[in-house]
Amino acid sequence: MLAQLKGLFTPQAIAQSLTTLPPLETTVMDNLFKDRPTHPMPLIGIADLKAVVQTVPVVRRDGTPVSLKGEGVDMEFIAPLPVKVQIPVSASELNDLRVIFGNQAAVSAWRTRKVDQIRQTIRNTTEGMCAVVMATGKLTWPVELEGGHREIYEIDYGPLLTYTPSAKLTAESKLPQVYQLLRDMELEVKKAGLGGNVEFWCGSDVFGVLLGIAEGYLSTTERKPYALNLEQGKITVGGYAIRAMDETYPNPDTDAEWLPKMPPKMLLAVAKNQPGKVWYCAIDSISANNAAVPLHIVPVVKQDDSGLMLIGQAKPLPARPSRASCSAIVVD
Repeated sequence: MLAQLKGLFTPQAIAQSLTTLPPLETTVMDNLFKDRPTHPMPLIGIADLKAVVQTVPVVRRDGTPVSLKGEGVDMEFIAPLPVKVQIPVSASELNDLRVIFGNQAAVSAWRTRKVDQIRQTIRNTTEGMCAVVMATGKLTWPVELEGGHREIYEIDYGPLLTYTPSAKLTAESKLPQVYQLLRDMELEVKKAGLGGNVEFWCGSDVFGVLLGIAEGYLSTTERKPYALNLEQGKITVGGYAIRAMDETYPNPDTDAEWLPKMPPKMLLAVAKNQPGKVWYCAIDSISANNAAVPLHIVPVVKQDDSGLMLIGQAKPLPARPSRASCSAIVVD
C-alpha cells in the first residue's frame, strides 16, 4: 500500500493534480513578491540576496541561518528554513482507498484534495512571511523545536525608509494635507534611488480616516482642485492610489489570534518597479532528491502502525529591497 501511495505522490502526479486546481491568490505575494525562482542549493549566498535587497542581510548570531566561514568573519551564506506540514491518513481511510484503487478518477480526486490542503497551508504561511517582510524589512518567524520548544528565525534585510508627518491625519484633516503627505513619502523613496512607480498601502485605521476625509471633501460645495476617486478598498487622491490592507493571517505562535498583514496605523509607499522575490530553495528530502521545488509531498508510515502521514514541504525565502519602501505612522 505504501508503494502505491508513493506512486500517487510522484512529482509528475502532484503536477497533474495542480493543473486541475485553480491558481492560489494571495494579496501580498501577488503584488509585491511576483518573482519566484527556484534555487538549486539549500543555502543562499549574500551576493544573490544583495542583488534584490541592496543591503547585506544580518541574522541572529545564534540563529539557524549560518555562516560557512565561522563566527569570526563576515557571513557569506544563509540557510533558509523549510515550511513542513503533515496530514494523517488513517488505517480506515487506507482501507477505503484499497476499494477505489481501480477507479482512477476517484483516486485522482482523493489525491487532489490532499495536495490542495497542503499547498494552501504552505502558501498561506509564505504569504504571512511576505507580509512581515513588507511591513518590517525583516523576516521574523517562529521555529518549532523538539519537545514543543520554539525559537525565532530572523533575517534582517535592513530598515525600511521612514517618514514622520508634521501632524497626524484625522477625519477633520483636509485633502491637501493628505496629498502633501503622499508626495513627501514618494520623494523619500525616490531620493533613495529606488523610486519610479510608487503606490501606497495602508492599514485599516488609516483607511477609515481617509474615508472620513474623502466624505468631507466630497460633501463641500467649494471648488475641488484635487481629483478624488473611491473604489472598493482603494482611494485615489490626485493620481496617488492608496490601497487598504486590512487582511489578517493566523498567528504562527498561538493560532488563537489573527494578526494584521499591515499595522492598522501604517501608511506604506512602495516602489513597484523594485519587485520582491520568493526563492524556493533545495529541500532536505531524500525522496525529492534534495531538489528545489515549490511543493513536495511524500507518504510515511506512522511509528505506531496506525496509518500514514502525508508530509508536505517547501523552503521559501521572501525578500524585498527595504529602501524601496517608506513607512509612516499617520494616525493616532
